[in-house]
Amino acid sequence: MFIQSLNGTWQLYKPADPSFNIPVSVPGSVYTAYLDAGLMEDPYKGENQYEAERISEEDHSFVTSFAVGEGIRSSEKIYLHFDGVDTAAEIFFNGISVGTCCNMHRTYEFDVTDLVSSDELQQLAVRFISPVNYITEKNGELPLWGVSSTMAGYPHMRKAHYMFGWDWGPVLPDMGLWRGVSILGVSGGRIESVYHRQRHTEQGVYVTVEGHTEDISSDRLSVAVTLTDPEGRRVTEEASISGGNFSAEFFIESPYLWYPRGYGVQPLYNISVTLLDNGRTVDEKSLDIGLRTIEVCRTPDNDGTDGEEFAFAVNGIKIFAMGANYIPEDQLICRRSREKTEKLLTDCLAANYNMIRVWGGGIYPDDWFYEFCDRNGLLVWQDFMFACSVYNADRAFCENVKHEIIDNVKRIRNHPSLAMWCGNNEIESAWQYWGLPDQPEMKKGYLRMFEVLIPKILGFYDPQTFYWPSSPSSGGSFKDSGAKNKGDIHYWEVWHSCKPFTEYSKYLFRFCSEYGFESIPSMKTVRSFAEDKDMDLMSPVMEAHQKCEAGNEKLMYYIAQMVNYPYTFKGLVYASQLVQADAIRLNVEHMRRNRGICMGSLYWQVNDSNPVISWSSIDYFGRWKALHYYAKRFYAPVLLSADLSHDDYIIFNVSNEKMKTVRGFVNWTVRRNTGEIISEGEFPVSVEPLSAANCGTLLRSEILPPDDTANKISLRSCYLEYTLIADKCEVLSSGDCLFVQPKSFEFLDPQLSFTVDEIGGKYKIIVSSKAFAKGVCLDMKEHDVVFTNNWFDLHGDSTMVLVNKSALPPHFTAEKLAEELTVTSYYTEVLNN
Repeated sequence: MFIQSLNGTWQLYKPADPSFNIPVSVPGSVYTAYLDAGLMEDPYKGENQYEAERISEEDHSFVTSFAVGEGIRSSEKIYLHFDGVDTAAEIFFNGISVGTCCNMHRTYEFDVTDLVSSDELQQLAVRFISPVNYITEKNGELPLWGVSSTMAGYPHMRKAHYMFGWDWGPVLPDMGLWRGVSILGVSGGRIESVYHRQRHTEQGVYVTVEGHTEDISSDRLSVAVTLTDPEGRRVTEEASISGGNFSAEFFIESPYLWYPRGYGVQPLYNISVTLLDNGRTVDEKSLDIGLRTIEVCRTPDNDGTDGEEFAFAVNGIKIFAMGANYIPEDQLICRRSREKTEKLLTDCLAANYNMIRVWGGGIYPDDWFYEFCDRNGLLVWQDFMFACSVYNADRAFCENVKHEIIDNVKRIRNHPSLAMWCGNNEIESAWQYWGLPDQPEMKKGYLRMFEVLIPKILGFYDPQTFYWPSSPSSGGSFKDSGAKNKGDIHYWEVWHSCKPFTEYSKYLFRFCSEYGFESIPSMKTVRSFAEDKDMDLMSPVMEAHQKCEAGNEKLMYYIAQMVNYPYTFKGLVYASQLVQADAIRLNVEHMRRNRGICMGSLYWQVNDSNPVISWSSIDYFGRWKALHYYAKRFYAPVLLSADLSHDDYIIFNVSNEKMKTVRGFVNWTVRRNTGEIISEGEFPVSVEPLSAANCGTLLRSEILPPDDTANKISLRSCYLEYTLIADKCEVLSSGDCLFVQPKSFEFLDPQLSFTVDEIGGKYKIIVSSKAFAKGVCLDMKEHDVVFTNNWFDLHGDSTMVLVNKSALPPHFTAEKLAEELTVTSYYTEVLNN
């Protein structure tokens, strides 16, 4: 098979304006072309987003001409192939309409064998219909319910929902060729799909490779399937083709098993399929697989209630899933790249994730996303691209969706990182609890799509991967989709309902797949879209970058409950990140203390699609917020936490997500705000693998001075510090907690200082304090780096932080780093500003 890429520079036209003609890159979009031509202001700056919306109200055409290679021209069949068309478009080849597109999540292919002209150049045009006009017209005919932060009518279009706006993203309904375009020449036949099945036994693993071919003209087609193990050893099986289908089976006696990170290694086998026409290679496909079993355990509780577990088991090992929700990496989808995705996922690994959820209101990620997860042991919870909406699931819509599901299941299903398919985000619970319009036929349509159509497709194309109808859900059919003792849950009482952080400890969620808390991104990020005059949370520019309804009010409400009022905008940014990090930490610690009942934490959300006030732990520019540094600690394989929910005593707990027993001792101290020790002690701990255990109890009356338990004022000047130290004097986990809210604590000036030196390929920073310092934050004035530790507390002592020299320009020195480094804390950012 011959493949000729048609990517590159095309021309962009507007049918309503014959004089309009600018270059456009493919893959690319209308917005990126306008930006490159200087016809559009950066939609992320100021309030430019509102002007950008209007561009989407006009139709546009992508046009190119190209010479067809001789191999393709002489092929028996010639196809135009589109990997991603966004969204409603008609395709013209040499002036003749060859078909239409109506779903950006699908691939499209058109037979142009008889349309290739004898001329040297072929003409290709893609005419896009305005997505705004499309949904406006459709919604006028049949109004469909959708979330309020989007454009009305968006559920009519199979286009990434977030492009019409969301509660963290602006309304930027772009259009274009967002994935590659090519022309194919096929003779004899081609491989349409390859799927592998695994059957694990005590003797070994049986791998069955199945596939489907398209027979163009030959009855002499055959297939050779080669399996290569991680050591490079190869076995080849010949397979005959019947009715376009083929199958080959391999037995692996001593398999190398694939595990999520933290539980084992990630060896990959390679399957290579070669299609032969009378012995001549006409097509090839290659894919990497991992040998593993993944199941979702839903064992009923044995206490007489209707509760049940929700736990992922890989190769029979029940894991505690730790991670976050992933959204598209840019509001302008064509600006995504392998480099950006791999940088983001590398940052997820650095924070000890073992799972990531692909949220249903965006896109099905590119192959490089899954390939990275395969190599690095990140399990993927994969939503289908439906979220928070009512759909008109008539025959035409379901037919469109069917092809979307098939295309993406066939592309993604072989990845070992794929842990489950999920039908949608929050639609079942919306029907149950959100007061949707009373439309019985639409509700039936929901069941038809998510509980009949999609399971049927998966039963044929990927029967080995678990399917869950919605998130949250208890199993479907509008039964207890918001239950807290079974299935997965999205818990938003903290934040959306302004409940206190203590609400988390009231519940034993089985799997918390969404919960979150907003914060303002770093000052460097804010300055990318706002000027000094805009540095007010209620300014028009800041409100344009806050998409959550009443979001700023909720943020200020929680800040008022937790910390002192920050009198500068910079202090407000700091306070928001500190409060966000503590909110998520409290829930994670609570759930990990109850491992075995609670088996998963996926906070909302890891990343941003634009510079915005949001729930993310990493902002649009890749800058870590306090939350991501906290995640590195609370998602560590071994976590020591303190449960302060009891009036008279404190319970220490160790959660051990390692495959071996953890032994050591817990050292605890009660300190004054000066860092001086009031009382201290230690006790041994031994915690079995994959378990959590309470390992020590402190009576408040015994660890605090005699008058402190009765005199609340004295509690304002002391706090508890604790450390888990392994047998070999390795610090596995540490933390501290106040006995009052930070706003009531009597902080002293910690008089922070630091030194910078070079050691090998790293810069060594020693940060010191002369009193208790909460939330010590390191940053650089201009450059961006990831510190080995940040947003930590000091106790009148010092700690070492490292920075990779490779993260900074070659000319950098320790002296230059010292000049650019800033070190602040709660005292300097909130109290002394």
